[in-house]
Amino acid sequence: MLSSDHVRVRRKGDELILPAFDKKRRAAAVALATEVILAGRECQGARRRALEEALAAIECRPSERRMVEGLGKLLLDRCEIESPQAVDVAALRRAVFERAANERRTLADGVPLDKQAVLGAVGAAFGLEPQAVDEALYSDLPSEARVVRVPEIPPEALADEYERSARQAILLKATRVTADVVCRSPGAYRALFGKLKFRRLLHRIERTERGYRIVIDGPHSLFDSVTKYGLSLALVLPALEAADELRLAADLRWGRRRERLTFRYETRGAGDAAGPAMNDDVSALLQAFSELETSWKVTPAARILDVPGLGVCVPDLTFTHQKSGRDVHLEVLGFWSREAAFRRAELATGGLPEPVVFAVSSRLRVSEEILDEKTASALYVYKGVMSPRAVERRLDAVHARLCAGQGLV
Repeated sequence: MLSSDHVRVRRKGDELILPAFDKKRRAAAVALATEVILAGRECQGARRRALEEALAAIECRPSERRMVEGLGKLLLDRCEIESPQAVDVAALRRAVFERAANERRTLADGVPLDKQAVLGAVGAAFGLEPQAVDEALYSDLPSEARVVRVPEIPPEALADEYERSARQAILLKATRVTADVVCRSPGAYRALFGKLKFRRLLHRIERTERGYRIVIDGPHSLFDSVTKYGLSLALVLPALEAADELRLAADLRWGRRRERLTFRYETRGAGDAAGPAMNDDVSALLQAFSELETSWKVTPAARILDVPGLGVCVPDLTFTHQKSGRDVHLEVLGFWSREAAFRRAELATGGLPEPVVFAVSSRLRVSEEILDEKTASALYVYKGVMSPRAVERRLDAVHARLCAGQGLV
C-alpha cells in the first residue's frame, strides 16, 4: 500500500487533483515499472539495502521520482524478504558490546581493540564463527534483511497497481467518503454492501433514483492518526470500482497542515458481483446455530431491506421458522458505533419490510429497550461472542409477536 508521500497531486481551489493516468502517463509508468522490476531481479538474494539503493539509482525526471518510489514500494511489498536470525540478535549484540567494553578497560593507552578476538569469544558462546557473528550483528534491521524472492509481475500489472494505489493512498486521509453507485443487479449491490461490512467500515446506505448512496466515515473522523481502519477503507476501493458506475467524493485532511480538501473520482467498472468472505463472528454463529436442535433453519441472507427516506439494512443471516415459514433476519453490528445502533432502531420503527434482530456489542453501551415489544424487530446486546441460544430466544420472541399480530410497527 502506498502512502500519500508516494503520490504526486496538485491543488485547484479546495480540490485535490490526481493527474489522469492518460496514455502518456501510463507509458511512462510502464517504462519505469520495467526498470523497477529489473532492479529487483538483479538484487534477488542480496540485502534489502542493496535493492533500495538500486531503486534510488533509477534515472527519471524529477516529476517522476515519486512514481519510481511508489512502484518500488509496491514491488518490495510483494517480495519475499527474510531476516537470517538463527540466534537472538539483540542478545548477541549486547554480548559483543559488553565484551568489547570489558576488553577496552584492560588495554593500555594507545593499544587498539582486537575485534576478531572479541567476535571469536562471543561466537564461541553462541556456537558461531567470528564472521557469522559480524554478519548477524545488525541482521534484525529491516535494511539488512535478505530479498529471498522477487515475484514475476508484468510491468503493465505493476503500473495498474500503482494507479489504483495512488487513489487508495488519498483515501487514507479521508474524514468522509460519499460514493454513488449503480449496479446492474441486486446481487451485485449485496456483494458490494457485504464487502463494506466485511471490512468493518462505519457506513450508511440510502436509496437514490438510480442506485444507492454510501456514506463512509473515514479514519481521520475517528482517530488522530491513520489506523487499520484507514487501511480497510482504502482496501474497499476495488469493490466500489467494480460497480457499473461510481461517483466518489472524499473529504480530506491533507498535508502537514491538515487542510480541508475534496478529492473526486468517477469510473465505470465491470459489474463484478463476487461476494466477500463472511466475517469470522458471523461465520461462527452460522456454524454453531446450524448444530442446534431448533425450530429455525439458518442460511446466509440474500435480501436488501429498504426503508424509503431512512436508509437500508443489509442482513447477514436469515432464519426461517420451519413450521410457520416466517423469516426473521439478523444483522451483526458488532462494535460499529452507537449511532449505527440507533439508526437501525429508526429503520425498525420506520417501516422495515421484514423483522430483523440487530446484534450489538455491549461495548457500545446500548440498551435492548430501545426496541420495545410493539416493534417487530429486536435488539440483541452481547458480551464477547454471540450465543446461538440467546439468538434463538430473540427469534422466538419476535416470531411470537408476529404470530400474535399485535399491531406491530
